[in-house]
Amino acid sequence: MAEETSAYAQRLERAAAAMAHAGVDVMLLGPGADMFYLSGFEHGHAGERLLALVLRRDGSASWIAPVMNVPQVLEHATPGQEVRGWTDGETYLPALRDALQGADTLAFDDEARAAFLLDVMGAAPAVRPRKAGGVMRGLRMRKDAHELNRLLAAAAQVDGAIPGAVATCRWTRMESEVDADLRRQLGGQTAFTIIAAGRNAALPHHETGSDLLNRGEVVILDFGTRFQGYHSDITVTCAIGEPSDPEVRTVYRVVWEAQQKALAAVRPGVPCEEIDRAAREHIAAAGYGDRFLHRTGHGLGLQIHEPPYLVAGNTEPLEEGMVFSIEPGIYLPDRFGVRLEVIAAVTADGVRLLNAPSAPELPIAAQD
Repeated sequence: MAEETSAYAQRLERAAAAMAHAGVDVMLLGPGADMFYLSGFEHGHAGERLLALVLRRDGSASWIAPVMNVPQVLEHATPGQEVRGWTDGETYLPALRDALQGADTLAFDDEARAAFLLDVMGAAPAVRPRKAGGVMRGLRMRKDAHELNRLLAAAAQVDGAIPGAVATCRWTRMESEVDADLRRQLGGQTAFTIIAAGRNAALPHHETGSDLLNRGEVVILDFGTRFQGYHSDITVTCAIGEPSDPEVRTVYRVVWEAQQKALAAVRPGVPCEEIDRAAREHIAAAGYGDRFLHRTGHGLGLQIHEPPYLVAGNTEPLEEGMVFSIEPGIYLPDRFGVRLEVIAAVTADGVRLLNAPSAPELPIAAQD
């Protein structure tokens, strides 16, 4: 516990320094990934009641919380952090005005309720709001050893489910049945699942439904877990017996090779868009350029999708400690799709996979 408290204190110091660099006087964060990163506190029931961590550029921090949540907040507040409780009769406006006193610029939680921002503008009309993401993204993109260990543990959860996930893809079963089996394997740590069979696999974000799996079809299994706040995310593509479409194996190999090209390009200093280009150029050269419908990757950590994004136009250089997916895909409408996803971390001189590598050849689920 003392070690975690020290880690949060260091993060608060770095956040205050980032605020000073950005010219921000106060930062207000509600329950979510940024608050968890700086304090270890998360709460999903605050709703319309403001619960906030307030950090000033001098490094001092305080909390605004409904009185019913004060005991929970106190478990995570560090020495010297005031926790100001408010009642429903009082409302949070007096505490909000006091927290913003003397501030010219406020970094406001990107994902907080719009109503809270409107209250900020009413309580302190002279304060200039901006997105807190401008302060926090640079801190959270570079994972420390503590975070990498949690990401590795989360990755091990999905790795262990891969054989069972493929095995459960049997003909005459519904996508929803495969989904239920996969969720049982993952247990209570399941964060999300996507099961897309046959022509549904040509939709990158298909909503798992009641469609039946048939012999010869491709199935995309995209799933993830959450371990102590940190996420895993993996995508496996398999076939139910020998694929009926003769192009499936060719497409699978092109996607796998594109993934390897992208991984080989990862190293500190390389712009994010170069990783996307490495995968995209290989797919285009194979004649499928217009069927790669999404970016090559997204950051992963306290959120399933977070910076950095591996996409054309993002010239941000890779740095040691960044963690992201590498997930090229090819989607042929009304036929099938193939997507392969792994999670990579930037090291001092290259890249490290956090989970099992994608199979170089199409996995086949045995038919009953």
